[in-house]
Amino acid sequence: MKAIAGLCLLVFLAANGFAQDEVVDATDLDALRAKAGMDATVEGLVHDIGTTKDSSITFINIGMPKKEGFVALAFQKDYAAFPDGFDKYRNQKVRVKGLVKLYKSEIPQIILSSPDQIEIVTE
Repeated sequence: MKAIAGLCLLVFLAANGFAQDEVVDATDLDALRAKAGMDATVEGLVHDIGTTKDSSITFINIGMPKKEGFVALAFQKDYAAFPDGFDKYRNQKVRVKGLVKLYKSEIPQIILSSPDQIEIVTE
């Protein structure tokens, strides 16, 4: 009977957002690729921040240098949602939340459309 009550409590907490999300390390590319198509929370150190030549996309490379690993990116249409820009994340440990997609079937990424999706980790 206690096992059933415990299980019910776990289901209730998970359904109400009280269960802690699993955090995936930004350098664990296999784990990130396994999360493709799912929401995830990714944590790591920001290595590089860059923008395309036409300023249409900003890339935040987390865990590894550019073109080697996980990237959070924002499209120009969403820049207004980030009035402080992206430089405040430079050299910071961050946590990013969102839908994991694979760029060119290999590079895990999360598209940022809201500042609620990225936070500086202070531990």
